Amino acid sequence: MTSDKKKRIINYAVFMLLFLLYFWSTLFLFYRQSMAACYEDDMLYYMIKLPKQDWQVAACQKYESDMEYYVKELQGLTETPLPYPLLPLTGKLFLLFVTPEIAMALAVTFLNGLTVLGLKYYMDRFLEVRENGAKRGVVSSLLVFSLLIVSMLFPLSSIGKQVFGRQLGTFTPNPYHNATYLAARPFAIPAFFLFADILGFYEKENKWYHPKYLLFAVSLFVTTLAKPSFTLVMSATAGILMLWRLLKGHKVRAFFQLGVWFIPTFLLLLYQYSGFFGAEKISEEGIGFGFLTAWSTVSDNIPQSILRVLLFPLVVAVFCLLQKEKSELLKFSWQFWLIALATVAFLCEKDESRMQHLNFAWGYMYALFFLFVVSLTVLIKNTLGKKQPFWHLGVQWGIYGLHLICGLDYFCNLLMGGTYC
Repeated sequence: MTSDKKKRIINYAVFMLLFLLYFWSTLFLFYRQSMAACYEDDMLYYMIKLPKQDWQVAACQKYESDMEYYVKELQGLTETPLPYPLLPLTGKLFLLFVTPEIAMALAVTFLNGLTVLGLKYYMDRFLEVRENGAKRGVVSSLLVFSLLIVSMLFPLSSIGKQVFGRQLGTFTPNPYHNATYLAARPFAIPAFFLFADILGFYEKENKWYHPKYLLFAVSLFVTTLAKPSFTLVMSATAGILMLWRLLKGHKVRAFFQLGVWFIPTFLLLLYQYSGFFGAEKISEEGIGFGFLTAWSTVSDNIPQSILRVLLFPLVVAVFCLLQKEKSELLKFSWQFWLIALATVAFLCEKDESRMQHLNFAWGYMYALFFLFVVSLTVLIKNTLGKKQPFWHLGVQWGIYGLHLICGLDYFCNLLMGGTYC
């Protein structure tokens, strides 16, 4: 067996080992969320760790998520079906063989598993794994799974301890308590990177059709079928950037040649939101506007909340500016984040009972995820190419390590039934 073949085998083995570990961990978590039950082994844990009067409270707070609603939909117990049907439809395929709870856990695990494959594909491209050999493939695999664990920064807790206020008002790139976010993410990944690529050439092409236009339109449409949050931010970002170029004197024809590919998704969005914010509901239950109106209900210090989750991408951007390095992809990811920040800062639901849900924050969490992905690819390229001083690189990797340590603690708490907030 040649040395190159051994390295390829090791590369595949590392990826499969990490994938199986991640697959079974998330399946365990999503199954517990679906069951939302109190298990004797967990109850024994809480009896040891918590005062007697807190046992019942702790038990009721375990495995909090929105999974219960989707399980009921599989059983036909909801009054109205969800306007974004991808997750329920996937669950119904598994329902042919297993119970509703297991079917929904398998559906979320399957769709979330596609995120791994999509992220691996792009990470391999960024690191040029084919050109540089299997060692880069191992690095790529480690980075992919680290990105699926990183979280906001917070004071570390002992495993299993309930620590409130970690994610609440701060948000995380990996909200494992929201099934539809996870279901949409594998399709948001190609939509994000395809559009970032398209921005670089659509004005030069002068074509109504390009294969990447079609791939982008399909991935954006499927993402919207799973959850519209990413699409709202992507559409707003694309519209603003394309209009800005148009106002600067760029080709009008190119604007429409790319813009028409958004039409199917826009029609789907109109259908989805008309049910929730139709004319008969718009006065009392529609979308409201106000600076930090919703966000301030869950965070007393919003600048700190932003910094706690944004420290790593911010430091990477600062060092790139100091070195006068230019990355169009990094620039686009920050533009996407700014639009997402504006949506969560200015939009809210008028219904007070729903305002604290901060449903416009999901797009912001997608933006955080892509900021981490792109910032990490920039950092690893600078590290491999030795493009920055050693201490610059050390600071950036150290801060990323802090996000990863907090993410591991956060994920382990979720696995043991800890609250997600």
